[in-house]
Amino acid sequence: MTDKHITVDTIRWHSVLPCLHLLRIPQLAFRFRAIAVATLAVLVFGLGNSALRELPFHGEKDSEALFPTLTDLSYAISKAFGRTEVIEGQWLRSHDALQLRRDDDSPFLRRHQQASEWYSWPFETIYQPSKRLFEFRNSWSDVATAWTALLWAALVWAVFGGALCRMMAVRFGRDESVSLRAALRFSLRNWQSYVYCPLLPMLGVGVFALLAASVGGLERWLDVSNGIVLTFFGFVPILCAMVMAFLLALTGLSWPLMTAAISTEGSDGVDGLSRAFGYVMNRFWFLLLMAWLTAFGISFFALTVVEYFFDAVVWLADWSVGPALQSDGGAVWLHVLNIVCLGVVVSLFWSATTVIYFLLRQSDDGTPLDQVYIPGPPPKAEPLPLVGVAASQQPVIERPATESVATGGSPVSPSGS
Repeated sequence: MTDKHITVDTIRWHSVLPCLHLLRIPQLAFRFRAIAVATLAVLVFGLGNSALRELPFHGEKDSEALFPTLTDLSYAISKAFGRTEVIEGQWLRSHDALQLRRDDDSPFLRRHQQASEWYSWPFETIYQPSKRLFEFRNSWSDVATAWTALLWAALVWAVFGGALCRMMAVRFGRDESVSLRAALRFSLRNWQSYVYCPLLPMLGVGVFALLAASVGGLERWLDVSNGIVLTFFGFVPILCAMVMAFLLALTGLSWPLMTAAISTEGSDGVDGLSRAFGYVMNRFWFLLLMAWLTAFGISFFALTVVEYFFDAVVWLADWSVGPALQSDGGAVWLHVLNIVCLGVVVSLFWSATTVIYFLLRQSDDGTPLDQVYIPGPPPKAEPLPLVGVAASQQPVIERPATESVATGGSPVSPSGS
Protein backbone atom coordinates (compact mmCIF):
# COMPACT_ATOMS: atom_id res chain seq x y z
CA MET A 1 0.00 0.00 0.00
CA THR A 2 1.31 3.41 -0.94
CA ASP A 3 1.60 5.85 1.95
CA LYS A 4 -0.03 9.20 1.23
CA HIS A 5 1.47 12.20 2.90
CA ILE A 6 -0.87 15.06 3.66
CA THR A 7 0.73 18.48 3.71
CA VAL A 8 -0.98 21.16 5.77
CA ASP A 9 -0.30 24.52 4.19
CA THR A 10 -2.37 26.76 6.44
CA ILE A 11 -4.27 26.42 9.70
CA ARG A 12 -7.34 28.49 10.37
CA TRP A 13 -6.61 29.29 13.96
CA HIS A 14 -9.91 31.13 14.44
CA SER A 15 -11.74 27.92 13.51
CA VAL A 16 -9.56 25.77 15.75
CA LEU A 17 -9.63 28.24 18.64
CA PRO A 18 -12.84 30.33 18.46
CA CYS A 19 -11.78 32.24 21.57
CA LEU A 20 -9.28 34.11 19.39
CA HIS A 21 -12.22 36.16 18.14
CA LEU A 22 -12.21 37.83 21.55
CA LEU A 23 -9.12 39.71 20.42
CA ARG A 24 -11.38 41.71 18.10
CA ILE A 25 -13.18 43.30 21.05
CA PRO A 26 -10.86 46.35 21.34
CA GLN A 27 -10.84 46.71 17.56
CA LEU A 28 -14.63 46.93 17.50
CA ALA A 29 -14.84 49.19 20.56
CA PHE A 30 -12.15 51.72 19.64
CA ARG A 31 -14.10 53.18 16.72
CA PHE A 32 -15.26 56.77 16.57
CA ARG A 33 -18.90 55.90 15.90
CA ALA A 34 -19.08 53.41 18.75
CA ILE A 35 -17.41 55.78 21.21
CA ALA A 36 -19.72 58.60 20.08
CA VAL A 37 -22.86 56.52 20.73
CA ALA A 38 -21.50 55.28 24.07
CA THR A 39 -20.58 58.81 25.20
CA LEU A 40 -24.05 60.02 24.17
CA ALA A 41 -25.51 57.21 26.30
CA VAL A 42 -23.53 58.40 29.34
CA LEU A 43 -24.68 61.98 28.77
CA VAL A 44 -28.34 61.01 28.45
CA PHE A 45 -28.07 58.74 31.49
CA GLY A 46 -26.51 61.44 33.65
CA LEU A 47 -28.83 64.23 32.51
CA GLY A 48 -31.85 62.00 33.06
CA ASN A 49 -30.66 61.18 36.56
CA SER A 50 -30.41 64.90 37.33
CA ALA A 51 -34.09 65.26 36.43
CA LEU A 52 -35.15 62.09 38.27
CA ARG A 53 -33.56 63.35 41.48
CA GLU A 54 -36.16 66.12 41.53
CA LEU A 55 -39.13 63.74 41.59
CA PRO A 56 -41.43 64.20 44.61
CA PHE A 57 -41.06 60.62 45.85
CA HIS A 58 -37.68 59.83 47.34
CA GLY A 59 -37.10 56.93 49.65
CA GLU A 60 -35.73 57.14 53.15
CA LYS A 61 -32.60 55.38 51.94
CA ASP A 62 -29.87 57.07 49.91
CA SER A 63 -31.54 57.47 46.53
CA GLU A 64 -28.68 59.54 45.08
CA ALA A 65 -26.64 56.36 44.71
CA LEU A 66 -29.23 55.06 42.24
CA PHE A 67 -29.18 58.28 40.17
CA PRO A 68 -25.52 59.25 39.58
CA THR A 69 -25.23 62.54 37.68
CA LEU A 70 -22.47 63.51 35.26
CA THR A 71 -20.46 65.16 38.03
CA ASP A 72 -20.74 62.04 40.19
CA LEU A 73 -19.59 59.83 37.33
CA SER A 74 -16.71 62.15 36.49
CA TYR A 75 -15.55 62.25 40.09
CA ALA A 76 -15.76 58.46 40.39
CA ILE A 77 -13.74 58.00 37.20
CA SER A 78 -11.10 60.40 38.50
CA LYS A 79 -10.85 58.55 41.79
CA ALA A 80 -10.74 55.13 40.14
CA PHE A 81 -8.13 55.90 37.50
CA GLY A 82 -6.03 58.04 39.82
CA ARG A 83 -5.83 61.09 37.57
CA THR A 84 -7.08 63.42 40.29
CA GLU A 85 -7.45 62.98 44.02
CA VAL A 86 -9.31 65.24 46.42
CA ILE A 87 -7.29 65.83 49.57
CA GLU A 88 -8.43 68.58 51.93
CA GLY A 89 -10.64 70.00 49.19
CA GLN A 90 -7.81 70.55 46.68
CA TRP A 91 -7.31 68.95 43.27
CA LEU A 92 -3.97 67.24 42.95
CA ARG A 93 -2.05 67.81 39.76
CA SER A 94 -1.99 64.89 37.35
CA HIS A 95 1.67 64.01 37.93
CA ASP A 96 1.11 63.99 41.72
CA ALA A 97 -1.77 61.57 41.26
CA LEU A 98 0.40 59.37 39.08
CA GLN A 99 3.12 59.41 41.74
CA LEU A 100 0.59 58.32 44.37
CA ARG A 101 -0.43 55.43 42.16
CA ARG A 102 3.20 54.38 41.66
CA ASP A 103 3.73 54.36 45.42
CA ASP A 104 0.91 51.84 45.85
CA ASP A 105 1.98 48.52 47.33
CA SER A 106 0.28 46.45 44.63
CA PRO A 107 -0.34 48.58 41.51
CA PHE A 108 -1.17 45.54 39.41
CA LEU A 109 -3.95 44.39 41.73
CA ARG A 110 -5.21 47.92 42.16
CA ARG A 111 -5.38 48.59 38.44
CA HIS A 112 -6.97 45.21 37.82
CA GLN A 113 -9.63 45.93 40.43
CA GLN A 114 -10.36 49.26 38.77
CA ALA A 115 -10.69 47.59 35.38
CA SER A 116 -13.05 44.92 36.73
CA GLU A 117 -15.26 47.51 38.44
CA TRP A 118 -15.61 49.94 35.56
CA TYR A 119 -15.74 47.37 32.80
CA SER A 120 -19.12 46.18 34.13
CA TRP A 121 -20.51 49.66 34.81
CA PRO A 122 -23.54 49.26 32.45
CA PHE A 123 -24.41 46.08 34.33
CA GLU A 124 -24.07 47.91 37.66
CA THR A 125 -26.69 50.46 36.58
CA ILE A 126 -29.17 47.56 36.33
CA TYR A 127 -27.89 45.54 39.28
CA GLN A 128 -27.94 48.25 41.95
CA PRO A 129 -31.66 49.22 41.67
CA SER A 130 -32.59 45.55 41.32
CA LYS A 131 -30.70 44.81 44.51
CA ARG A 132 -32.48 47.68 46.27
CA LEU A 133 -35.85 46.08 45.48
CA PHE A 134 -35.03 43.03 47.61
CA GLU A 135 -33.74 44.82 50.69
CA PHE A 136 -35.57 44.54 54.01
CA ARG A 137 -37.85 47.22 55.41
CA ASN A 138 -38.42 49.00 52.11
CA SER A 139 -41.09 51.69 52.12
CA TRP A 140 -43.31 52.38 49.13
CA SER A 141 -41.17 55.38 48.24
CA ASP A 142 -38.03 53.19 48.33
CA VAL A 143 -39.65 50.70 45.96
CA ALA A 144 -40.82 53.48 43.64
CA THR A 145 -37.34 55.01 43.59
CA ALA A 146 -35.70 51.67 42.81
CA TRP A 147 -38.19 50.90 40.03
CA THR A 148 -37.68 54.35 38.53
CA ALA A 149 -33.90 53.89 38.46
CA LEU A 150 -34.26 50.38 37.02
CA LEU A 151 -36.66 51.40 34.25
CA TRP A 152 -34.58 54.45 33.34
CA ALA A 153 -31.40 52.39 33.06
CA ALA A 154 -33.22 49.72 31.04
CA LEU A 155 -34.57 52.38 28.67
CA VAL A 156 -31.16 54.01 28.17
CA TRP A 157 -29.48 50.70 27.35
CA ALA A 158 -32.42 49.66 25.19
CA VAL A 159 -31.79 52.62 22.90
CA PHE A 160 -28.03 53.08 23.06
CA GLY A 161 -26.97 49.57 24.04
CA GLY A 162 -29.13 48.16 21.26
CA ALA A 163 -27.58 50.60 18.78
CA LEU A 164 -24.06 49.68 19.90
CA CYS A 165 -24.76 45.95 19.63
CA ARG A 166 -26.23 46.51 16.17
CA MET A 167 -23.09 48.33 15.02
CA MET A 168 -20.82 45.69 16.55
CA ALA A 169 -22.81 42.77 15.11
CA VAL A 170 -22.75 44.05 11.52
CA ARG A 171 -19.06 44.92 11.77
CA PHE A 172 -18.12 41.59 13.35
CA GLY A 173 -20.28 39.35 11.18
CA ARG A 174 -20.22 41.05 7.79
CA ASP A 175 -17.33 43.52 8.12
CA GLU A 176 -19.66 46.35 7.14
CA SER A 177 -20.33 49.70 8.72
CA VAL A 178 -23.61 50.96 10.12
CA SER A 179 -24.20 54.68 10.37
CA LEU A 180 -25.13 56.29 13.66
CA ARG A 181 -28.53 57.23 12.30
CA ALA A 182 -29.30 53.72 11.07
CA ALA A 183 -28.18 52.10 14.34
CA LEU A 184 -30.26 54.46 16.48
CA ARG A 185 -33.24 54.05 14.15
CA PHE A 186 -33.00 50.28 14.55
CA SER A 187 -32.87 50.45 18.36
CA LEU A 188 -35.68 53.00 18.57
CA ARG A 189 -37.86 50.81 16.38
CA ASN A 190 -37.30 47.84 18.73
CA TRP A 191 -37.03 49.65 22.07
CA GLN A 192 -40.06 47.88 23.51
CA SER A 193 -38.48 44.47 22.88
CA TYR A 194 -35.26 45.57 24.56
CA VAL A 195 -37.14 46.80 27.63
CA TYR A 196 -39.68 44.05 28.29
CA CYS A 197 -37.25 41.23 27.47
CA PRO A 198 -35.44 41.35 30.87
CA LEU A 199 -38.61 42.41 32.70
CA LEU A 200 -40.48 39.20 31.87
CA PRO A 201 -38.38 37.11 34.32
CA MET A 202 -38.94 39.85 36.93
CA LEU A 203 -42.66 39.33 36.45
CA GLY A 204 -42.14 35.64 37.20
CA VAL A 205 -40.17 36.53 40.31
CA GLY A 206 -43.08 38.71 41.45
CA VAL A 207 -45.56 35.84 41.01
CA PHE A 208 -43.46 33.46 43.14
CA ALA A 209 -42.90 36.20 45.72
CA LEU A 210 -46.67 36.62 46.10
CA LEU A 211 -47.08 32.87 46.42
CA ALA A 212 -44.47 32.74 49.17
CA ALA A 213 -45.95 35.77 50.91
CA SER A 214 -49.37 34.12 50.96
CA VAL A 215 -48.07 31.53 53.42
CA GLY A 216 -46.90 34.25 55.81
CA GLY A 217 -50.19 36.10 55.32
CA LEU A 218 -52.11 32.96 56.22
CA GLU A 219 -50.00 32.65 59.36
CA ARG A 220 -50.83 36.22 60.42
CA TRP A 221 -54.49 35.90 59.45
CA LEU A 222 -54.99 32.79 61.60
CA ASP A 223 -53.10 34.53 64.43
CA VAL A 224 -51.22 31.37 65.31
CA SER A 225 -48.35 31.94 67.73
CA ASN A 226 -46.58 28.60 67.47
CA GLY A 227 -46.02 28.80 63.69
CA ILE A 228 -48.10 25.74 62.86
CA VAL A 229 -48.81 27.01 59.32
CA LEU A 230 -45.11 27.34 58.52
CA THR A 231 -44.54 23.91 60.07
CA PHE A 232 -46.71 22.25 57.43
CA PHE A 233 -46.35 24.71 54.54
CA GLY A 234 -42.88 26.13 55.14
CA PHE A 235 -41.55 24.27 52.11
CA VAL A 236 -43.60 26.60 49.85
CA PRO A 237 -41.54 29.76 50.57
CA ILE A 238 -38.32 27.74 50.30
CA LEU A 239 -39.23 26.33 46.89
CA CYS A 240 -40.42 29.72 45.69
CA ALA A 241 -37.19 31.32 46.88
CA MET A 242 -35.16 28.70 44.99
CA VAL A 243 -37.06 29.46 41.79
CA MET A 244 -36.67 33.21 42.33
CA ALA A 245 -32.94 32.87 42.94
CA PHE A 246 -32.56 30.80 39.77
CA LEU A 247 -34.53 33.31 37.69
CA LEU A 248 -32.60 36.28 39.06
CA ALA A 249 -29.20 34.65 38.50
CA LEU A 250 -30.15 33.54 34.99
CA THR A 251 -31.52 36.98 34.13
CA GLY A 252 -28.39 38.68 35.46
CA LEU A 253 -26.17 36.53 33.26
CA SER A 254 -28.45 36.78 30.23
CA TRP A 255 -29.47 40.44 30.19
CA PRO A 256 -26.58 41.74 28.03
CA LEU A 257 -26.96 38.73 25.71
CA MET A 258 -30.67 39.55 25.27
CA THR A 259 -29.74 42.94 23.86
CA ALA A 260 -27.14 41.38 21.56
CA ALA A 261 -29.63 38.72 20.39
CA ILE A 262 -32.30 41.25 19.38
CA SER A 263 -29.73 43.44 17.60
CA THR A 264 -28.18 40.50 15.76
CA GLU A 265 -31.28 38.53 14.82
CA GLY A 266 -33.67 41.45 14.34
CA SER A 267 -36.27 39.55 16.38
CA ASP A 268 -38.59 40.45 19.24
CA GLY A 269 -38.09 40.28 23.00
CA VAL A 270 -39.47 36.76 23.42
CA ASP A 271 -36.98 35.37 20.91
CA GLY A 272 -34.15 37.32 22.54
CA LEU A 273 -35.13 35.98 25.95
CA SER A 274 -35.32 32.36 24.79
CA ARG A 275 -32.02 32.60 22.92
CA ALA A 276 -30.16 34.17 25.84
CA PHE A 277 -31.57 31.72 28.38
CA GLY A 278 -30.87 28.76 26.10
CA TYR A 279 -27.29 29.73 25.34
CA VAL A 280 -26.49 30.41 29.00
CA MET A 281 -27.94 27.11 30.22
CA ASN A 282 -26.58 24.98 27.37
CA ARG A 283 -23.11 26.52 27.23
CA PHE A 284 -22.65 27.70 30.81
CA TRP A 285 -19.01 26.65 31.23
CA PHE A 286 -18.11 27.95 27.80
CA LEU A 287 -19.67 31.28 28.78
CA LEU A 288 -17.67 31.38 32.01
CA LEU A 289 -14.46 30.65 30.09
CA MET A 290 -15.05 33.48 27.64
CA ALA A 291 -16.15 35.86 30.41
CA TRP A 292 -13.01 35.01 32.38
CA LEU A 293 -10.77 35.55 29.36
CA THR A 294 -12.52 38.81 28.59
CA ALA A 295 -12.62 40.22 32.12
CA PHE A 296 -9.14 39.15 33.20
CA GLY A 297 -7.37 39.48 29.85
CA ILE A 298 -8.86 41.61 27.13
CA SER A 299 -10.58 44.17 29.35
CA PHE A 300 -7.54 44.57 31.61
CA PHE A 301 -5.27 45.22 28.65
CA ALA A 302 -7.74 47.52 26.88
CA LEU A 303 -8.57 49.57 29.96
CA THR A 304 -4.92 49.86 30.83
CA VAL A 305 -4.30 51.37 27.39
CA VAL A 306 -7.26 53.71 27.85
CA GLU A 307 -6.08 54.68 31.32
CA TYR A 308 -2.57 55.61 30.24
CA PHE A 309 -3.85 57.42 27.16
CA PHE A 310 -6.13 59.69 29.17
CA ASP A 311 -3.40 60.10 31.80
CA ALA A 312 -1.13 61.36 29.04
CA VAL A 313 -3.86 63.76 27.88
CA VAL A 314 -4.28 65.21 31.37
CA TRP A 315 -0.52 65.36 31.88
CA LEU A 316 0.10 67.26 28.62
CA ALA A 317 -2.84 69.58 29.25
CA ASP A 318 -1.55 70.33 32.74
CA TRP A 319 1.98 70.81 31.40
CA SER A 320 0.88 73.21 28.67
CA VAL A 321 -1.74 75.22 30.59
CA GLY A 322 -0.36 75.07 34.11
CA PRO A 323 -2.33 75.88 37.27
CA ALA A 324 -5.15 77.39 35.21
CA LEU A 325 -6.32 73.85 34.43
CA GLN A 326 -7.40 73.50 38.06
CA SER A 327 -9.77 76.47 37.82
CA ASP A 328 -13.52 76.14 37.41
CA GLY A 329 -13.29 76.45 33.64
CA GLY A 330 -10.60 73.78 33.42
CA ALA A 331 -12.52 71.47 35.72
CA VAL A 332 -15.45 71.49 33.30
CA TRP A 333 -13.28 70.11 30.53
CA LEU A 334 -11.78 67.56 32.90
CA HIS A 335 -15.33 66.37 33.54
CA VAL A 336 -15.91 66.14 29.79
CA LEU A 337 -12.73 64.09 29.42
CA ASN A 338 -13.88 61.72 32.16
CA ILE A 339 -17.27 61.27 30.49
CA VAL A 340 -15.55 60.36 27.20
CA CYS A 341 -13.39 57.88 29.13
CA LEU A 342 -16.52 56.29 30.55
CA GLY A 343 -17.94 56.18 27.04
CA VAL A 344 -14.97 54.09 25.95
CA VAL A 345 -15.69 51.71 28.84
CA VAL A 346 -19.33 51.40 27.73
CA SER A 347 -18.24 50.70 24.16
CA LEU A 348 -15.92 47.95 25.40
CA PHE A 349 -18.70 46.35 27.43
CA TRP A 350 -21.16 46.07 24.54
CA SER A 351 -18.45 45.04 22.12
CA ALA A 352 -17.50 42.12 24.38
CA THR A 353 -21.17 41.22 24.82
CA THR A 354 -21.72 41.04 21.06
CA VAL A 355 -18.64 38.91 20.36
CA ILE A 356 -19.50 36.52 23.20
CA TYR A 357 -23.03 36.18 21.83
CA PHE A 358 -21.72 35.22 18.39
CA LEU A 359 -19.40 32.59 19.88
CA LEU A 360 -22.16 31.18 22.09
CA ARG A 361 -24.53 30.95 19.14
CA GLN A 362 -21.96 29.16 17.02
CA SER A 363 -21.08 26.75 19.82
CA ASP A 364 -24.71 25.93 20.63
CA ASP A 365 -26.47 25.57 17.28
CA GLY A 366 -23.65 25.84 14.74
CA THR A 367 -24.81 29.15 13.24
CA PRO A 368 -22.05 30.73 11.11
CA LEU A 369 -20.43 33.83 12.50
CA ASP A 370 -21.29 35.85 9.42
CA GLN A 371 -25.07 35.42 9.81
CA VAL A 372 -26.58 38.77 10.78
CA TYR A 373 -30.05 40.10 10.13
CA ILE A 374 -29.97 42.69 7.34
CA PRO A 375 -33.34 44.25 6.47
CA GLY A 376 -33.94 44.06 2.75
CA PRO A 377 -36.13 46.20 0.49
CA PRO A 378 -39.87 45.69 0.91
CA PRO A 379 -41.38 43.21 -1.57
CA LYS A 380 -43.16 44.64 -4.57
CA ALA A 381 -46.93 44.53 -4.38
CA GLU A 382 -48.34 42.13 -6.95
CA PRO A 383 -51.66 43.18 -8.56
CA LEU A 384 -54.63 41.14 -7.44
CA PRO A 385 -56.39 39.01 -10.09
CA LEU A 386 -59.61 40.41 -11.50
CA VAL A 387 -62.75 38.50 -10.62
CA GLY A 388 -66.50 38.97 -11.09
CA VAL A 389 -67.75 41.86 -13.20
CA ALA A 390 -64.29 43.34 -13.61
CA ALA A 391 -63.01 40.09 -15.08
CA SER A 392 -65.99 39.76 -17.47
CA GLN A 393 -65.26 43.16 -18.98
CA GLN A 394 -61.76 42.19 -20.07
CA PRO A 395 -61.33 41.36 -23.78
CA VAL A 396 -61.02 37.70 -24.67
CA ILE A 397 -57.91 36.90 -26.65
CA GLU A 398 -58.18 33.74 -28.79
CA ARG A 399 -54.98 32.01 -29.64
CA PRO A 400 -54.63 29.74 -32.72
CA ALA A 401 -54.48 26.03 -32.00
CA THR A 402 -51.10 24.43 -32.49
CA GLU A 403 -52.15 20.80 -32.42
CA SER A 404 -52.27 18.91 -35.71
CA VAL A 405 -55.00 16.65 -36.87
CA ALA A 406 -54.46 13.04 -35.93
CA THR A 407 -54.38 12.06 -39.62
CA GLY A 408 -51.38 14.31 -40.19
CA GLY A 409 -53.30 17.17 -41.77
CA SER A 410 -52.77 20.86 -41.34
CA PRO A 411 -53.29 22.53 -37.96
CA VAL A 412 -56.83 23.20 -36.94
CA SER A 413 -57.78 26.86 -37.31
CA PRO A 414 -59.67 28.67 -34.56
CA SER A 415 -62.87 28.68 -36.68
CA GLY A 416 -62.68 24.93 -37.15
CA SER A 417 -62.36 25.06 -40.98
